[in-house]
Amino acid sequence: MAGTKPRVAIVGARGIGKHHGNWWTTEGAEVCAFAGRSAESVAKTQETLAQFFGFAGRGYTNVEAMIAQERPDVVDVCSPAACHFEHARTALEAGCHVLCEKPFVYDPDAEREAILAKARALVDLAARKSLRLCVCTQYSEVSAVFARIWKKARGDESVHHYHGHLESPAKNRAPNPERIWLDLSPHLLSVLLRLAPDAEADWDTLRTRFNEYEACADFSMRRPSGDTIDCAIVTRNALRPPLNVRHFKYNGFPFAVEGEKGPDGIYCACIETPEGRFVEPDMMRVLIRDFMAGRVTITPAESLANLDMMLRIRDAARKTGVRS
Repeated sequence: MAGTKPRVAIVGARGIGKHHGNWWTTEGAEVCAFAGRSAESVAKTQETLAQFFGFAGRGYTNVEAMIAQERPDVVDVCSPAACHFEHARTALEAGCHVLCEKPFVYDPDAEREAILAKARALVDLAARKSLRLCVCTQYSEVSAVFARIWKKARGDESVHHYHGHLESPAKNRAPNPERIWLDLSPHLLSVLLRLAPDAEADWDTLRTRFNEYEACADFSMRRPSGDTIDCAIVTRNALRPPLNVRHFKYNGFPFAVEGEKGPDGIYCACIETPEGRFVEPDMMRVLIRDFMAGRVTITPAESLANLDMMLRIRDAARKTGVRS
């Protein structure tokens, strides 16, 4: 696919999928088609995509029919989480590379091991067919920027405390901490996994707070050396400004990530730190650029570890009985 103009089909393009489509187009791919739930929603989405990034392809209500007709190189799965497994499997079986929104695989009524088994099955299928499979925990991409800034500011100082805090607008939705955790925690966990790839969670230290519009977890990670990293993960739906919060801290050193349009009018990431302000390409754009170039920068092992951690913390919160 590297060096060519790939054809991309999106499953679920009304929400985050339209932004994926915009980045695919910006990076030089052809978004040839998308699939939606109904003829009515497809018609509305087709109009939205045409206005948003000049989409001129076709809309479908059936994923299998779309893939058979369009024969895309890539299928970008942005459907509801409970549909990820079926849509990703369908695309891989048809010989398409797959970019999949987080969470990798999910079923609110399934046990952790059953969910992980489905995720592993997708990883194995992609490997057998020599296809790329990547999950959109794109904050992994910005962790390299954090590491560069940290090295300049603190040298070889070890990180012993990690704090990740994400908030997104509630948008008049009812309180549901598990939904919030499902939506936001994979990003925070992805940065942690890059920060401490050799560490393992000490689940005996886990404490959770899932209530109303907040889902939080505190726990420790232990490195092979015996050193520990104390971790605080905060996810919320905001009811009042600021509606979007993307804050990270290493040993109290802050990284505040904001989105803004650059001089060329293209959306980018601005990282505010005590060392100054750093403007970087949008994380999702970088992920798509790498994928197009044949690089799966978020490995299957990372995606499985991320999913496992997310589910273990979900299960611990369920046992406390504090849910909405």
